[in-house]
Amino acid sequence: MSKTQHEITCSQKEIKKIRMIARSRTAGIWRIKRAKMILGALEGRTIDRLVLDVRVPPETIKKCLKSFASNGLKFFEKPHRNPTAREAAVEKMLAFLEQPPPPRSKQWKKLVVHYIGHGFSARQIKKIRDLIASNPTYTRGQITHHVCTVFGLYQSNGKLKKSGVSVILRRMDMDNLISLPPVASKVNESHSGINRAVPKPRKTIRLDSCELRQLQFIPVKTKRDSSLWNDLIASYHYIGGYRLFGAQMKYLVYGGKDLPNPIETPKNSVKALGKCSGKYSVENWKNLDVYRPRGKDLLAALGFAASSWQLFSRDRFIGWSNEQRIANLNLIVNNVRFLILPWIKSPNLASRILGGITRELPFDWAARYGFKPVLLETFVDLHQFRGTCYRAANWIEVGITEGYSLYGDKHRKRVSKKAIFLYPLCKNFREILCNIP
Repeated sequence: MSKTQHEITCSQKEIKKIRMIARSRTAGIWRIKRAKMILGALEGRTIDRLVLDVRVPPETIKKCLKSFASNGLKFFEKPHRNPTAREAAVEKMLAFLEQPPPPRSKQWKKLVVHYIGHGFSARQIKKIRDLIASNPTYTRGQITHHVCTVFGLYQSNGKLKKSGVSVILRRMDMDNLISLPPVASKVNESHSGINRAVPKPRKTIRLDSCELRQLQFIPVKTKRDSSLWNDLIASYHYIGGYRLFGAQMKYLVYGGKDLPNPIETPKNSVKALGKCSGKYSVENWKNLDVYRPRGKDLLAALGFAASSWQLFSRDRFIGWSNEQRIANLNLIVNNVRFLILPWIKSPNLASRILGGITRELPFDWAARYGFKPVLLETFVDLHQFRGTCYRAANWIEVGITEGYSLYGDKHRKRVSKKAIFLYPLCKNFREILCNIP
């Protein structure tokens, strides 16, 4: 017998049956999800982890765990609810692939499931299955690489869309459309040989405007800087997690009295590269700032990543259609992390950093990805902050979130509401965002 923090007990025989349901392609998505919930709970996963693993609201997970604790395997005899529209589409795809029609049938192209804005036909799902079956030694990373190349999934800068496709494949695996290999164990970073040089908490350092005449925004490009940025965010940011998704930029912010202008130098270099080559040069951009002398004091860490897929207040502010949003969403960038080191104190430092980064980011983004964003967005947790520095830096508050969509109404009331702030990077941002190429 095994017991978890969710007070669930199972015999080895029961666990075997639950695993059979979890791996099934004919039991129905809701039964499959419930089996994966139970197995995850038995492994000691938290409710929040299970929400991400099976994409089910926490209140529903709690009810399922409670019901299983009372009823055992009888818990799986009745579906208890009808499948959602998305689940129904996946079930239809699973049934189709279990009894496929002749290869020339139009249904192979007509039947489609959607993941994160991408549609995959039955023929494409079968191709992914065949790829995995014919390469049993492939890791998840290798499978992701091949799926990107086979289906032509590239970012605007020409690089493979590995991060997004990796998430899509995990969700397909969750729905049993494909079967991914186990996650490869990660090397312990403490023995990886990377010198982290993470600053330790210290006495408050007070810096006046004379001591911080210059701010220096260093894009994170090296393993050392990446390790430093990750540890700073993990140690001192209130969210903690440092993994960013999609196209992204990370910065370390330094300050000092007399430094090479941290805004004009990379901006002018990128402009020059653009004039010479007709486009922004990613290779030349990689060498900028890496060896430039840095300011005396490390002040802050910033992170930017892909924008939210749908956001009512933002979309209303822009005034674009659903078709326009899908076409131009990559032109919006989300400020997902902003950390001033807790021992640094300087008047108006936060708003100064926000003002400087809005002039720096467009050129770095263009150099790395081949296009300039035209609008920034961010979320401010109103239970902990007021957003004063964003207002001081002329960001525009456009609304308040209502909670993560997977969470039901009861749970949503306990989730911190967040203010939505936007910052236009050019005057004609609406015209650009509402134009379909």
